[in-house]
Amino acid sequence: MSELVAIFQSSYLYEIEVAKTKLASREIPSYIKNEYVNNIAVFPMSQNYYLMVSERDFENADKVLQENDEVSEDGTMI
Repeated sequence: MSELVAIFQSSYLYEIEVAKTKLASREIPSYIKNEYVNNIAVFPMSQNYYLMVSERDFENADKVLQENDEVSEDGTMI
């Protein structure tokens, strides 16, 4: 079994979720570490979130996250 490694870190959960969706579109599984921390804390805190992937998927996931999304004039993805 492969270890999970952090591929992306942010203090904004929405940025992590966008990256997770991008990986899922390429069928690369990922896991958000600390996703629910503020749900159980009495006082919301500044928290870093981590997107975790398997070591074996790290290289492909990194390539996917480095790709720039291009949008055509009519607003669709290229």
